[in-house]
Amino acid sequence: MSRALLLDAGNTLVYLDHAAVAAIAGLDAGAVERAEAPAKRRYEAMLREGASHEDGWAAFMRELLGAAGLASARVDETVVALRAAHDELNLWRRVPSGLPEALRRLRQAGWKLGVVSNSEGRLRELFDVLALTSLFEVIVDSGVVGLQKPDPRVFWLATEALGVAPPDAVYVGDIPAVDVDGARAAGLSAALVDTLGVFPDYRGAPRYERTEALIDDLREHRFVWESPPSGSEDPHGR
Repeated sequence: MSRALLLDAGNTLVYLDHAAVAAIAGLDAGAVERAEAPAKRRYEAMLREGASHEDGWAAFMRELLGAAGLASARVDETVVALRAAHDELNLWRRVPSGLPEALRRLRQAGWKLGVVSNSEGRLRELFDVLALTSLFEVIVDSGVVGLQKPDPRVFWLATEALGVAPPDAVYVGDIPAVDVDGARAAGLSAALVDTLGVFPDYRGAPRYERTEALIDDLREHRFVWESPPSGSEDPHGR
């Protein structure tokens, strides 16, 4: 039986480039890094309330810049400049040391790998630049397919492309309402990666500080899989 790991992109595979944001905003990179967690809390709250990825992106940046000490009069123009830089090369572009190697080990152990991300349609280009594309058999970018998490169909696009049933796949992402709840609604097992420590008391799914730790648990058969809902059907018709 084939099993698959599906991953979110931002804050799961690729992380915010604090130095790049700081250079554009004229801020200290350390201040930007420290401001990321409160900005993410604002972003997550907006998504829970039904905001779009785009609206959440702008709100995240405003919160980040304010918390990092940027004068309020400069916030709006700086968000525009950051958006231009993001559109040129996604600002979530730091790859943790050791993560690609951990993914390669999982593939060597027989796992199928894919990405499901709410993004702007250029995720594959970013992964090409970062030499990540070859690690994955499928990359589902919401900006390309026209569906966004937590819609179950966006997860099913990936499982169908990989040739696995949803109960044989686990999804890992950094937003409980979008990633964990969305994956479970699609019939997948789920895990939360919380590198920034935004959800220290979260108990709704296995919680990891690093994606690599989840990968190790999967490879060493320590991950506890969820049972599919009673009476659930394979949306692929198998």
